[in-house]
Amino acid sequence: MGGDDRKLTYSERDRLRREGGGSSGPRGGQAREVERIRIDVALDQAESIFAGDKGGEEGKALADAVRAAHGPSELPQACRAYIDALGPPKTVELASIFLDAGEKELSLRILDELLSQKEAGSLELEGGIKRQVRILSEDFDDDLASRAEELLE
Repeated sequence: MGGDDRKLTYSERDRLRREGGGSSGPRGGQAREVERIRIDVALDQAESIFAGDKGGEEGKALADAVRAAHGPSELPQACRAYIDALGPPKTVELASIFLDAGEKELSLRILDELLSQKEAGSLELEGGIKRQVRILSEDFDDDLASRAEELLE
């Protein structure tokens, strides 16, 4: 094969590489060992990325605490109590928190309030609230999506 002028096929190149006769020259045992170690390290790192909670029991307890602190179940109830007492919030910051509650009726009330502020010229969507509204504009619920799209126009 080495004497003729034809190009090697991919399978011939792979075979030569496996047998140590590729264009990069024969690979010594040390080079193979270094490559094997690199592959093992890369696989360990990849596995750790996709592994579950780290740190044993302490790690599990800490992860549970983080999950519990994110989006408490009392948020929708507190938002409803606020709206019942004071109506929809007038600040963008508070409106954003209400949208995080994840309840359709609350979100519709907030979007309606934001629309009225936009029509009055006292609202410019930017930052986090704009991202939230953009996400709602892609919602499967037509009411939420259409109101969010109106806000983005």
